[in-house]
Amino acid sequence: MSENLEIYTTPGRQSIAHLDQLPIINRSLVDYEKYSQFIGQSMVKDCITLQGTRGCPYKCAFCHKVWPKKHYVRSAGNLFEEINHYYQMGIKRFVFVDDIFNLNVENSTRFYRLLIKNGLKAQLLFPNGLRGDLLTKEYIDLMVEAGTIDISFALDTASPRLQKLIGKNLNIEKFRENVQYTCEKHPSLILEFQVIWGFPTETEEEALMSLDFIKSLKWLDFPYIHALKIFLNTEMEKLAIQNGVSPEDIKRSADLAYDDLPATLPFDKEFARKYKAKFLSEYFLAKDRLLAVLPNQMKLFTENELMQKYNSYLPGKFGSIKDLLEVAGISEDELDPNGCIPGDTYSVPNLNEKIRSAFPPHEPAKDAFKVLLLDLSLYFSNQRDVLYNVVEQPLGLLYLMSYLIQQKRNTIKGKIAKSRIDFDSYEDLKILVEEFKPDVIGVRSLSFFRNFFHEGIRMIRQWGIDVPVIAGGPYATSEYSSLLQDQNINAAVLGEGEITFSELLDKIMENNGKMPEDEVLKKIAGIAFIPRKNVERKGTARIIKSETAGKLSKQREKQILERLTIDLEDEV
Repeated sequence: MSENLEIYTTPGRQSIAHLDQLPIINRSLVDYEKYSQFIGQSMVKDCITLQGTRGCPYKCAFCHKVWPKKHYVRSAGNLFEEINHYYQMGIKRFVFVDDIFNLNVENSTRFYRLLIKNGLKAQLLFPNGLRGDLLTKEYIDLMVEAGTIDISFALDTASPRLQKLIGKNLNIEKFRENVQYTCEKHPSLILEFQVIWGFPTETEEEALMSLDFIKSLKWLDFPYIHALKIFLNTEMEKLAIQNGVSPEDIKRSADLAYDDLPATLPFDKEFARKYKAKFLSEYFLAKDRLLAVLPNQMKLFTENELMQKYNSYLPGKFGSIKDLLEVAGISEDELDPNGCIPGDTYSVPNLNEKIRSAFPPHEPAKDAFKVLLLDLSLYFSNQRDVLYNVVEQPLGLLYLMSYLIQQKRNTIKGKIAKSRIDFDSYEDLKILVEEFKPDVIGVRSLSFFRNFFHEGIRMIRQWGIDVPVIAGGPYATSEYSSLLQDQNINAAVLGEGEITFSELLDKIMENNGKMPEDEVLKKIAGIAFIPRKNVERKGTARIIKSETAGKLSKQREKQILERLTIDLEDEV
């Protein structure tokens, strides 16, 4: 592997402005019954995850600048059509990944009214944080009337100085008013709350302001206090370095979980530990708070859902509500004796079959080009213990594959696979790849999982898979210079994945499955790659051909792979 190779970046691609023109995604492309066993960022199973908007008009310093600054929306009618499609199958829970769903008030209001007018008794969840200072009491009432059962409010910091510093500029008093109204007027609504601490120059007093803000509200269901994660190539990275944080500490903290304490904190770790302990003991695990929120939670969620939520939240594994009550010092007779709702309340029998029947079967030609889309955003179950560890449906890859099939019809054969769900070890991945025999591999990448991402691609190459590998996602978009130093990856898609990857795929297919020449690549908007003339072949990792590796004993193969291991520590 070589370092600091010169990268060519093509002009940016124009944003997709008319989201209604994208196909309704074909969810039969994945095994939905597998995903229904787990909660995602929302705390429910048996749900459909949707995206209603793209882009972000805000300029928060801690975010990657990977999304277009203009805000695009799916029309209310288009959203309603998709929800109604699954509602008729028996699905009642719908999760929106948007954190800016309420920015277009007119469109989102029309959407809620469509649900009410047509009598859909759906449950809506918004777990990613709405812009709380832009809400109104009337809008909140309408959300609840339309079926909203979960809202996440993102405060980030209660310090006016830091709000200005990080570029969010939240109207804190208006925000407080809306959250307080929601708590008092709609006590049955599940309220999640997001706070970030550890900003450069943040004082202990400012950190405590955010904690006091939480404690002033009675009662939030699931408030989160995240240690700031400083991503590379963001304004926050520049701000941190300007205030004495070392680049080495920033790199070392990149792979830490949100509940870990990074070396980038502006105060000592003893204060940080006491801060977290204070939050848990004085608020989250307080007996009176749990007695106030648990009865409502138990009316909305199954015991398994609640335990998955609390286990993703607290440093301990609870097998039942009883285990949680023991920790909090609450006796069972202090709660509703009926307990949580039955486990099968929202499950849909034969869900995969119902979804398949709703979409026309895709029948690839015998010589169809095989496209494998991998999501490497979950560690294998035996790899590492991460506190906030939930399973998201591969929504982005579903959008991408649905678009490819719409455009290319029977000329391609597609497969989507996600770590831990569709393969839970490198051995499983090896079997999956060798059985499918892809002609091209697209990989979704996230900064938090960068080491896992690179290791997975390295393993694929060492098994002798010599097909184009294209990376996409936030990591590929924001840190493509670092990512592409890994010569196992041929190109990075920087924006509008459906159109860009589709065009790149056309050129690969025209070139008999090989990466096109540099001059062809330079004409594809929205990608980055290393021109062939810049690639240094010296020291490139050898590849074990799959047919050879298959004849080796498992022990011998393990020894060879270990000897060929590339140390990616400095690269990522």
